[in-house]
Amino acid sequence: MYSYLLNVIPPMLLGAQFVLLMVLLKGEICPGQRGRIHKQLPVIALLWLAISPLYWKLALIGVLILAFFSQVKVSKTRDSGPTWLLKIALGIAAAFNIFFILGSERPQALFILFSILFLGAGLSHILLTFARTRLQAFHRLLPVAGIIGAMLISLAVLWQTQHYSLNYLHQIVWWLVACFALILLGMVGSTWHIFTQQTITKWKPAMGFSFTIVAMVGFASLLF
Repeated sequence: MYSYLLNVIPPMLLGAQFVLLMVLLKGEICPGQRGRIHKQLPVIALLWLAISPLYWKLALIGVLILAFFSQVKVSKTRDSGPTWLLKIALGIAAAFNIFFILGSERPQALFILFSILFLGAGLSHILLTFARTRLQAFHRLLPVAGIIGAMLISLAVLWQTQHYSLNYLHQIVWWLVACFALILLGMVGSTWHIFTQQTITKWKPAMGFSFTIVAMVGFASLLF
């Protein structure tokens, strides 16, 4: 019944995994910051486990992430942890998304592909914000990536609507308008600190991302 969530949640988690893994392994950050980012890994793992009833093999990704988290001191993520577990988890997540993209029609495939950028940037930005990182570049780059992703998602959705009858479009037009409005509100929340030149807080980006995820689930349930 909720299989359309596979168009939304796995791409989001893949994008967020990639960003966090890059920060943990390549970022020149202090042990305290690395530890706070490390503590965000169970969020991604639990989301993989939550979506796994729709496709049970996805549970393996969550198990690998939790196995890594349980074996590593939070300040030793890069230096002594079995990071190969995170790399395997990322590889499995990427393989699933590629498989799903290749098995979809072109507009749907683009929706999934662009969701990796759009939702992945959004979720990783939220996790980094709650981890209280001082990586100011990411607090600018990830919202900008989200804006680009939102534009690409909009194009994919509009392309998909070209395949529907006028009768069906009349039935869903106001739902589509509502989803686009939520996307816009989400972008305002995630970029507010950039345009107002204010220090970023947790709750505006979190609220913006909640609007975004509702809109994307709405798109997926209506169109796919």
